[in-house]
Amino acid sequence: MKWAKIKALYPDKFILLGNIKEEPISSNKSKILEGEIMMVSEDAKEIRQAYQMYSHQGKEVLYSLPSTPAEFIVENVPLKGILNEV
Repeated sequence: MKWAKIKALYPDKFILLGNIKEEPISSNKSKILEGEIMMVSEDAKEIRQAYQMYSHQGKEVLYSLPSTPAEFIVENVPLKGILNEV
């Protein structure tokens, strides 16, 4: 389903998407065009838990916030953290 239609159906909800189709905008930004609705919720904790569950299963999922605009742009940011010595 197209992102604009999903956002119109669930304007003030957290939305978990799978099978995402995106369009690259730059080397680190993409526009989300469409996806499969995996879950819709008003609860941030619930959507985060579902996101983690699908991610641990190896599925590529993404969730939007209620404030995500009709033009859904995501940025790939390198992770920074502490690496433990083995």
